[in-house]
Amino acid sequence: MIRKAALFALCMVALIACRPSTAPSPTPTPSYIAGTLVPSKPMAVGIHLPGTPGALAGGIVDIEAVGALTAGTISVNSQTFSAGELAFVGAETENVVDLFVADAATALLANAAGADLVMVASLQQSSSWRLMSLASSSVSTISDLVGGTVFIDGIYGDEVPFLLALKDAGIAASDVSLVYPDDPGLPFDVAGLLDGTVRAALVRTFDGSARIAQYPDPATGMSIGEAALREIPLDYEAAGSGLDVWATRTSIASEDQKIAVAATMIAWSQGSAKCRDDVATCATQISDASISDLSVETLEWAVNQLNASLWPNPAGLFEIDAARLGVAISAANSVGIGSVTSAESLIDRSILKLAQEQWIQGVDRNGAGWALLDLPLP
Repeated sequence: MIRKAALFALCMVALIACRPSTAPSPTPTPSYIAGTLVPSKPMAVGIHLPGTPGALAGGIVDIEAVGALTAGTISVNSQTFSAGELAFVGAETENVVDLFVADAATALLANAAGADLVMVASLQQSSSWRLMSLASSSVSTISDLVGGTVFIDGIYGDEVPFLLALKDAGIAASDVSLVYPDDPGLPFDVAGLLDGTVRAALVRTFDGSARIAQYPDPATGMSIGEAALREIPLDYEAAGSGLDVWATRTSIASEDQKIAVAATMIAWSQGSAKCRDDVATCATQISDASISDLSVETLEWAVNQLNASLWPNPAGLFEIDAARLGVAISAANSVGIGSVTSAESLIDRSILKLAQEQWIQGVDRNGAGWALLDLPLP
């Protein structure tokens, strides 16, 4: 059913709204951020992010930009996923911890191959996936994709919402070919959609949408624009879609490893709150870090779109959503991915337990007053 192919992507029409101004979260001193969570030796935390570097790295870039964990001898950096079977392979050393930001289905698939991943925190409140085709094409429903090819802008397992939709429509998965990027960390090549090589693409709002809408039309040289795209509805809620934070059990076995990750989550929460309350500064920090090829203006739009999947968060950023994980497990199992039935067997709460008394006082992890900014795509 699944065939690996060349890199490709697409965009979605963003929903625009306004929000009232909110006061930015305070900026505690580095020593206060680290608190008592100081490992016995220098530790490094690598956070693997899906897709090309951009908006999702905002809260992580802030950790380095303000030296948040310098006093705790902990360094943090963002990385892209490797391709294929290496996607969830980390450094596997005592002074390094690799975290993987991924949908549950991808972790289930990796575990089936022996990865032994556990969820250490939840991230998104809602899915950022969208299945898009060209408005000028004949594709408007899932049935119109039978006999064609669909691009999955991610790694193996990310296709679950699409496979679930096929199943609900009574369509065999083998009736549609799926292709994936050769390297999930490279910028998108939209040519396949324009020349009909693929009929639709499953992409994330905060990256693929901007890249595709800004892609130049071969006939005019002008950007394709959001009006050139059509969304094919999928039930992402039924698939339990949403990014969470995962780690292998062995990588968080020691006390130093747990402390390093807990301190990282605390600093990451501060950076994420800043990216919620000050989109422009967040975008500038990402640009200054030289990890993204997008313009500052486009990064502002992308951070705003990412925020729509993170806020508001009634439980608090990073608090584990076991119910959504259970839905994701059921959905994945129903399309033949994984065999786990218990959400609790995939959850490790030791990191959040360490962090719970160290959350920075005054940093809002709920974002109750948040609403989408009225930012047009450049």
